[in-house]
Amino acid sequence: MKRGALGPLLAPVEKQLAQLKADSVNDRLWAHDPTLWTNDPAGQAEVKIRLGWLDLPNTSRELAKKVTVFAQEVKAAGIKKTLLLGMGGSSLGPEVMSLTFNLKPGTFAILDSTDPAQVAEAAKNFPPEETLYIVASKSGGTAETMSAFYYFWEQSGGDGSHFVAITDPDSNLEKLAKENGFRKVFFADSTVGGRYSALTAFGLVPAALQGIDTNKALDSAASMMKDVEDALFLGAVMGAAALNGRDKLTLVTDPAFESFGAWAEQLIAESTGKEGKGIVPVDGETLLAPEKYGDDRYFIYLRQDGERDDFVAQLKEANQPVLEIQTTDSYSLFKEFYRWEYATAIACHILGVNAFDQPNVEDAKIQARAQIDAYSQKGVLDEGKAAWEGENGKIYTNANLSEASLKSAFDAFLALGQEDDYVSIHAYLPRNEQTLVSLQKLRGAVQEKTGLATTLGFGPRFLHSTGQLHKGGANNGVFVQITTDAETDIDIPTQGMSFGTLERAQALGDYAALLTNGRRVLRVHLSSLGMLKELGN
Repeated sequence: MKRGALGPLLAPVEKQLAQLKADSVNDRLWAHDPTLWTNDPAGQAEVKIRLGWLDLPNTSRELAKKVTVFAQEVKAAGIKKTLLLGMGGSSLGPEVMSLTFNLKPGTFAILDSTDPAQVAEAAKNFPPEETLYIVASKSGGTAETMSAFYYFWEQSGGDGSHFVAITDPDSNLEKLAKENGFRKVFFADSTVGGRYSALTAFGLVPAALQGIDTNKALDSAASMMKDVEDALFLGAVMGAAALNGRDKLTLVTDPAFESFGAWAEQLIAESTGKEGKGIVPVDGETLLAPEKYGDDRYFIYLRQDGERDDFVAQLKEANQPVLEIQTTDSYSLFKEFYRWEYATAIACHILGVNAFDQPNVEDAKIQARAQIDAYSQKGVLDEGKAAWEGENGKIYTNANLSEASLKSAFDAFLALGQEDDYVSIHAYLPRNEQTLVSLQKLRGAVQEKTGLATTLGFGPRFLHSTGQLHKGGANNGVFVQITTDAETDIDIPTQGMSFGTLERAQALGDYAALLTNGRRVLRVHLSSLGMLKELGN
């Protein structure tokens, strides 16, 4: 790890490192001291049962053997594909593994959406006769995961031999799996929270099914476990930066690790974003000239082949803080999982927040359930009153806008952003290459127009990732929610509603939760996906 390019952050980081040493933070962390994060008795009780991740490179060894044998059994049974049904910590790690190891296309995917087009695409690519479905939910009751299960269970004709569960002991999912003859039930480590679970069954079962050597993966993580000073340093940088007005952690990666940010987003945002504080992870943003960035940024470069060296050199010349982390091969991913988990726990200590709770995540779920209850009674969702309506779509907002067109209203809302704010785009749309390209163009236009940091998340996926930061972090987010009507909808078996209805209820619930927490939010309901281009022009 190269530490010499921190520029204006160097002195604050050195001061923070000295304080961490004086307070014996490293020793206290290994001693599972909950007072590192909270003085609240209930919060301390939660911390005490959420520190099992520290020892996973050692304690997951037996599991690694079991999942390797299981993967061989699945292969021998002629099952060629794996589709993981899960959200947040249950799916992000496995997805990053598949992309980092560059697996054969079409052999592994995750479904972490209720968008009907995305469900249909997964069903097309992962037919029951050649697919193993992993139903992954720590609680055993995650709404999106169980809705997907009901659909694929019906598609399979109730063939339990094509299903595996990963869940906590004694959950409803364990009961369901045993009653329906699932091929296997793997238990999660109950002392590890979802966003710290990449080295538990949630990560290692999919890893083995992808052909990854799980023992080698744990060896990689163990190398960081034995040398946590680098992880401690990263945590000091993250914490000191946020305390000194640089709360936008901007990830720069070489192509081999470009998917890493999707996993890091959840870990950082959900751990730090609470009590009006937080670190905003910025992933996948278009790289600009250094002078285009504000003083609210710092950059972390995950380097492998040096493809971004010229850009990073320009940042250093402009006195932007940069930390470089050198990776070697795909198995470095597991070392990074451990490094960033450790660093995030340290950063939360510095910020004075509990790294292991998520007090605002339930807000959007409560609002969405209220929408679903209303739908059950009335047969329609409560969309609210549009502030503007035209052929191209509708605008819903708590801002005082009196514009004459969709584009002008959108631009007027963006103008509410102030220095050190960020713009967060929430797309309740199918997550595919075509939509992603359109949204990245829109994101780039917003970045150019406002000069602010930008983030992009697909709903409802981001609700289990960055949603905690949006509601519980600092009130420096300008939120743009994008919805449209599904071209073709799909019923959720046994649930009395469709995937499209559930997705819209989640979008409306998220919108209401943002309003309740006093956020600036604009919902753009487009008449068609083609209208994304108009917003970005």
